[in-house]
Amino acid sequence: GDRIKITHTIEPGQRETGCITCCHAPDNCPTLASFLCCYDYPEYIVNEMNASRYIIVRENGMEWNSPSMQPAKGGCCGHSCTELAVMDNVTVLYFDDIHFDDVRNDTRCCNMCMTFCCGGRGEQVQIESTFCFSCCIRGRHNRVCIPVCCPDVCCPCMVKSELWVDDAPTAVKIIRDARDDAKRRLGLDD
Repeated sequence: GDRIKITHTIEPGQRETGCITCCHAPDNCPTLASFLCCYDYPEYIVNEMNASRYIIVRENGMEWNSPSMQPAKGGCCGHSCTELAVMDNVTVLYFDDIHFDDVRNDTRCCNMCMTFCCGGRGEQVQIESTFCFSCCIRGRHNRVCIPVCCPDVCCPCMVKSELWVDDAPTAVKIIRDARDDAKRRLGLDD
């Protein structure tokens, strides 16, 4: 039929604590993780976030969920002081998007060692659209260009996506091959 097929699933990276983390915060006091570096968030919230992650590659694009934490509903201005909840953050990106130029492995140097010491989320895949000898990145609005050294927090209009995966080189190959195949089928070859 006319259904869009899922061509691949990519194993998402899992949130890991570093060796400086001695234990999980108690379930009824998750804010300890925010103030003490030796505490991680309660185990239930870490497990729920890891279970909520997924990356799907379809024949015309890809979809992934990068969940985050937020206070659960409660009686203190609508928020709970003692519980956290997982908030899904689903992104869909189509291969014919003009900003889907560069797919690359952007995993930090010494990732295994850094993850052991400080924790991590897996290996990083970056999807972005650069120009001007890769010194600038496109913005979401007309005639906006941002220096690549500018952090995301300062420029939320920056057009780039981060994926945290278990195996970045394999994920990059799968995504590039699927994108190139889709562009070829649609007659959008460069």
